[in-house]
Amino acid sequence: MELRQLEYFIQICKSGSFTKAKEELGVTQPTLSQQMRVLEDEYNIQLFDRGSRGVEVTEAGKILLNKGNAIMNLLEEARNEINGRNKKSRETISIGCCPTELEYLAPYFMRFHQKYPNILLKIIDAEDAENKVLEQEVDIGITAYPVSNASVNSTYLYRQEMALLIHSEHPLADKSSIPFRSLKQMNSIMFREQNKSLIDMYCFSCGFTLKSIIETSSTSVLIHWVRHGLGAALIPTSLLENLWDDSLRIVKLEGHTPYWEISLVYLNSVTMRSTARVFIQEMNSYVREVEVNLSCSGN
Repeated sequence: MELRQLEYFIQICKSGSFTKAKEELGVTQPTLSQQMRVLEDEYNIQLFDRGSRGVEVTEAGKILLNKGNAIMNLLEEARNEINGRNKKSRETISIGCCPTELEYLAPYFMRFHQKYPNILLKIIDAEDAENKVLEQEVDIGITAYPVSNASVNSTYLYRQEMALLIHSEHPLADKSSIPFRSLKQMNSIMFREQNKSLIDMYCFSCGFTLKSIIETSSTSVLIHWVRHGLGAALIPTSLLENLWDDSLRIVKLEGHTPYWEISLVYLNSVTMRSTARVFIQEMNSYVREVEVNLSCSGN
């Protein structure tokens, strides 16, 4: 007996006629009748009593119907268990991302999830993403630091520059840009802890030290404090692109501007999982798309 024949038999029993059953199954009446004859010949017994009002299941047919339903239920249970196992074993990509970029890249992570819902992204704060990749604690790293180990590949993504965020009533509010050196005269600078080493390095190269009144890991906190007139904040320009607030002004820095280059890093291995390769390709496409959009908008 074939599984298809059992499905046909059960549907005839449910429908009470060959005519209704063929419509439900999407087969022709001759096909249905022929398959039932084959089934009856195999068991050498009549499964239906055929009458003018339809068909009735014989006692032997009732036995087959009972066991057939049990078989179908077992097959459905097996199918559900297999599907459940597949969901549990769906692949995970672990991403070690420097904290300064998490806010900027959040829209990309969401878009990737929407496009590939069966791939689980595990995002981990990692200042030293290269080392995390080398130790295979993460599949892919996103870092602002240059790669130092030949076992790690590096793919350039984008460049981050700093800008000055000030209140609309700040003395510099009418300026569209100022030289970086002008920050030397400011005594109310705030910046993110993650940017401290970069800012210190640029200030040192210009011959001065910039003392901050507040340091925090939260960009939203810095923006909130600037909005309340507590001072000026140095913030990556990418995090200010969609900031629309009449109480705030963005002043670009001229000349020696603090910046860093963000790269994807991953092990130089031919055995990289296909899902990790998909993530790298999608990330590169996303960054290029953002660059084109910014170029078209004149930013």
